[in-house]
Amino acid sequence: MFKRSECFSESRFGRADMFQNKRTQKDVRTWFSENGYRGGSLTFQYLELYAIKPPGWEQIYTFEVDVQKIDEERKHVYGVVFDDESLTKAIEKFRVDISLDKVAHQKKLDEWSIGFIAQKPAKKH
Repeated sequence: MFKRSECFSESRFGRADMFQNKRTQKDVRTWFSENGYRGGSLTFQYLELYAIKPPGWEQIYTFEVDVQKIDEERKHVYGVVFDDESLTKAIEKFRVDISLDKVAHQKKLDEWSIGFIAQKPAKKH
């Protein structure tokens, strides 16, 4: 079993300079595009690993973006990503939930990360 300090030490899961989540950013952009948004034009405030379930295949990410639906104004949303690297079907492997407020966002993070090892954020968003 992993200890919290082993899974989320700065040397193993560092911040943006060390662990950029480029693939997850691309997957999130694709999800927004497939759901009626301009995925290519969204702006990430952050996208971070939030929790992981040993041995590491299942991961929860948290993000905050400015996004625009086609023919609508830009809006600010908070999101949660579930990614299971052991699965091959995209619909099972990758799920996204978006919220317009931080309270709903935190509730979804709490719900989706049950049974996971969650890290403490380095800074408050």
